[in-house]
Amino acid sequence: MTGDSTSAARRAIAVLGAGYVGRAAAMSLAAGGAAVWAVRRSATSGPDADGVTWCTGDVARGVIDGLPPRLDAVVLTIAPGRGDDDYVSTYVAGARGALALARATGARLVYTSSTGVYGVHDGSEVTEATPLRGAGPSNDALRRAEAVLLEADDVAAVVLRVAGIYGPGRDPAARYRDPATLALGGEAWVNLAHRDDIVRAIAHAVARDDLPRVLNCADGAPATARTICGWLAERRGVDPATLAFTGTSAPARSNQRVSSAALQATGWRPQWPTFRDGLAALGH
Repeated sequence: MTGDSTSAARRAIAVLGAGYVGRAAAMSLAAGGAAVWAVRRSATSGPDADGVTWCTGDVARGVIDGLPPRLDAVVLTIAPGRGDDDYVSTYVAGARGALALARATGARLVYTSSTGVYGVHDGSEVTEATPLRGAGPSNDALRRAEAVLLEADDVAAVVLRVAGIYGPGRDPAARYRDPATLALGGEAWVNLAHRDDIVRAIAHAVARDDLPRVLNCADGAPATARTICGWLAERRGVDPATLAFTGTSAPARSNQRVSSAALQATGWRPQWPTFRDGLAALGH
């Protein structure tokens, strides 16, 4: 059946990878009425929250203690630890472990991937139909992890391809303060997704069984680095016309404009629809 995107009432949900996004998702889902098991690799528990049971485990190794035998949803939000560049053992093995858990517990599966898998560098728009050409070990492993889930026809899975994550405790403004450091003279495109909007997209995907299998999660308002830099300068009382955008290097990552129209067409809307809204809320 089709559920309310803001409600996770009476659902049993495992969140695998309770880091920056996963921890917030676990607490939000529990606040919506779900019973949540939040799984971390370290033995330390997360913050106290009604409805959240903190578990220790490593989904990539298939070792998790304390989960119930039946689950309504499995949310996979893992990422490599600091200093860990073994993306295959994190993303691909993690996807296989999450798929096995979903099969064993009868759960649907929601996976947070990255819009980096598109790898577009000419500033054009990307949608869910854009071919995946993202280079490097991380994007290669992310594509393989997605394939593990999307090729399984016995588990309902939704892949959320998430743009640049920011929010409380993760302020991206410092990257745009010095115009001379910006690639392509500041003309490269930036795509952002506020952590709380990603959390709402996860809840949306958990509650709905009629969503497309792949959805981009971004604020839907790409901006150039030059635009962000100029706006921040104005907020500091500096005339943007005085900024010297002298950088000529190529962007270290993609240069693309991510469309979230497909996700928004399902009823999800970003609370922070532009970088201005999100950065202002962070104190800029």
